[in-house]
Amino acid sequence: MDRDVKIFKALGDETRLTIVRCLIEEERCACEFTKLAPKDQTTISRHLKILTEAGILKSEKRGRNIIYSMKDRDMKRRLKSMGLRRCC
Repeated sequence: MDRDVKIFKALGDETRLTIVRCLIEEERCACEFTKLAPKDQTTISRHLKILTEAGILKSEKRGRNIIYSMKDRDMKRRLKSMGLRRCC
């Protein structure tokens, strides 16, 4: 599948779009997203996986926590050029 198609499909969900907006300026622990979106941890984990597989996010394990952030500067720039801004 074309990379752009994967990106737009991943961003085509309100919860995933909220997650991306929260990560556009700073990294966050996966555990923080259940407070930001009224979803359970399993649902949030599925959304984070989709965003990671689309090449939008990356994750890093730190102790017991998994920290998510934008994949790279280019992805951050692309999303900002689409008008996405930090929301939380």
